[in-house]
Amino acid sequence: MDVQKIGAFLAELRKERNLTQDELGMQIGVTNKTISRWENGNYLPPVEMLQILSNKFEVSINEILNGERISNSDYKDISEQNLKSALINSDLVIKKHRKIINWVIAILVAILYIIISIVTLKWQYTWIIWVVYCVYRIAESIITHYLNTHFK
Repeated sequence: MDVQKIGAFLAELRKERNLTQDELGMQIGVTNKTISRWENGNYLPPVEMLQILSNKFEVSINEILNGERISNSDYKDISEQNLKSALINSDLVIKKHRKIINWVIAILVAILYIIISIVTLKWQYTWIIWVVYCVYRIAESIITHYLNTHFK
């Protein structure tokens, strides 16, 4: 899915109806800033908004996801492509969340070990190294996330 193309198509549909971003936002229950983000291709509208936009502009969700109107002869092929793209994107989100959950578990284990070590006053060097490594990876993840979101 080309988010830029989808955004341009949404802007085109809005302008065909002679609506401002403010007016469209008020009609569908989002801010004009959200509409702007969609139209600039910064974000893809969530599923529930795709349905609302589809009804509002009298186009199919597939046409929105394709970023253009679809002829009847091409509809099946494009629908298949959009479905494949959605499945790939959802798989990436699942993998990202799984990675986050693994880190949360690792951090909780490290915190639990630190608490037990403080209470019992027994420290093992391998655990200290492991905790330091976790802190390093967290800092690395935060810095990478910051750089990716602010310097794209």
